[in-house]
Amino acid sequence: MNRKTIITALFALAAMTGQAQEIKMNEASFSDYLPLLNAKGYKAYSFDVSAIKGKNVKFNIREFVNGKEVEDSTHYFSFPYTFQANGDKLVIGFLPSEKDSLALCCFSWENTVSFTSSMKLKQIYWESENKNVYSYTSKPFELTMPLEADTIIPLVCYCSFWYDAEWKMTRCCGDNYIKPDLSSDILKYVPHYYVLGIQFY
Repeated sequence: MNRKTIITALFALAAMTGQAQEIKMNEASFSDYLPLLNAKGYKAYSFDVSAIKGKNVKFNIREFVNGKEVEDSTHYFSFPYTFQANGDKLVIGFLPSEKDSLALCCFSWENTVSFTSSMKLKQIYWESENKNVYSYTSKPFELTMPLEADTIIPLVCYCSFWYDAEWKMTRCCGDNYIKPDLSSDILKYVPHYYVLGIQFY
C-alpha cells in the first residue's frame, strides 16, 4: 500500500469517527413528554382487564389512616352504580388539582365509562423545615390476588410521604410495588393512603 493510499484511508477514518460523534436532534415522541407530565402531577397506570370482560364491575377507593381503614370510606368513594365491563383496558390516573388539600383520580374503562373523584389529603409536619406540607405519590400493587367475585382487587396505592427524623426530610421510598394484603414495609410508615381498585360480580 503506497503512501497516498494510506493518507486517504486515514482521512476517511477520521471523517467517519467525527461523524459518529455528532449529536443530532430527534423529533420528540409522546414518550418524551411523560417525564414532563409526571413532574406536573400527571400519572397513569394501564391494566389489561380482559379476564373480567363482560362482568359487572364497580370502582372502589378505600382510605386508611395510620394503617386502619376509615369507617365508611368505601361507601363514600364507591362508584355510584355497577356497570358491565366491555373493554379490555382500564386506566387509573392522577391529575393536578387546584387545591393542595385535594388529589384528583380518574378511572377510565376503555370505550365504556369514565369516572373522576377527589381525595382529601392530610398535611405532615416537616420538622427540620418547620412547616406543614402536602406530599403524596402513587405506587402500583403486585397483581398476585386471585380473581374472585365480590372481592376488592387493589390496583394502585396513593400514599403520603412521612417525616424521617433521622435524615430530617420527608420521604416515601422503599417498596416499588405494594402487596395486596397491605403487608408491605412502606405502609408501616405511611400515615395516610388510599387504595384504588375494582370489584366484579
